[in-house]
Amino acid sequence: MRHRPRHGGEVKKTPYDFRRVSVTALVPAFARGDYTDIPWAKEMLQVLRERGARLPENPWPERTIADWAVFFEARFRAVSRLVEEKGAAQVLELAAGLSPRGMEFARRGVVYVEADLAESMATKRELVTAILGSVPDGLHLCAASVIDRAQVLECCSPFGEGRPVAVTAEGLLRYLTFEEKTQLAANVHEILRRYGGWWITPDIHLKSWARRQTAAYRQSETETLGRSLDANYFADLDDAQRFFEACGFSVESRPLLEGLGGPIAPAQKEEVLAELRDRRIFVLTPSIAFRDGDVLQKTERFRGA
Repeated sequence: MRHRPRHGGEVKKTPYDFRRVSVTALVPAFARGDYTDIPWAKEMLQVLRERGARLPENPWPERTIADWAVFFEARFRAVSRLVEEKGAAQVLELAAGLSPRGMEFARRGVVYVEADLAESMATKRELVTAILGSVPDGLHLCAASVIDRAQVLECCSPFGEGRPVAVTAEGLLRYLTFEEKTQLAANVHEILRRYGGWWITPDIHLKSWARRQTAAYRQSETETLGRSLDANYFADLDDAQRFFEACGFSVESRPLLEGLGGPIAPAQKEEVLAELRDRRIFVLTPSIAFRDGDVLQKTERFRGA
């Protein structure tokens, strides 16, 4: 599958307001807090509920969260396991949202940076302070758009040179167009060029999985987000691998459920079980020393060939 850019006259597009995506962070937060024993997940959900947080009736009613809790737990634990496997002492979590991972890893001595939009990071600071009393010294909450190179690099200022960084993205890429994915990939490539390390992401969303969603769900999601996600999915795993390779990465594809220990929330829907069996998590490392801008050019050739 090739992701072709549209041709024709130059049309100025209004920049998408990514704050519309921020509400989606509540979905895994409710699932982790109500149905898993992930550290700090229950405490975070308790504070959220005390502040009046609730899921919108459409497209993510709270009564359906139990069906997907196993997916959110498996995804979270898979990312954590690979960060631990790599022995990363420095972590950058992109679009961190309401993830409690940074609270746990910072208390272990890891230099942990969370990057997300300013409003999301302000909320996160309040939540962490309510739970722990203060933000741990090793946890850095950085306001940034993940597709803005200067902002993301500024978030890396707490990192020490000569120590590899694990960059994670969990639940982010499906909301990005392929042009935005390419910008993100170029930013991560630059971070790993400077520090070394890995990009760990389970965000390999396939068209076949999206087709399992009902038309009513997709319509409601489009109205909530203000953009359709249909064009953001990969055709298949090979398509995803080719995309990241074109972005200058070597791809190690691992089963999402590989090596997961401890309790996993029960799955009640066959569609969830099917998706879990098929899901992969990618560990990406830079394969070529690109000059600035080369990643964008290379992926444009990939998409337009």
